[in-house]
Amino acid sequence: MRESDMSASEIAAAKQKNVDDWLPITSSRNAKWWYSAFHNVTAMVGAGVLSLPYAMSNLGW
Repeated sequence: MRESDMSASEIAAAKQKNVDDWLPITSSRNAKWWYSAFHNVTAMVGAGVLSLPYAMSNLGW
């Protein structure tokens, strides 16, 4: 079936199926909210730590 023969809801359902096939969200995932919070904090701190040499070189150290 071509896309021109499909209704808007069928097209949306097909796109959602493609996303679900690519990133399956199943009940086997058991992360807690603090895992996500910790990951976000470490990502922000890591970016700051990696920028310190650049900042220090611009300050003349």
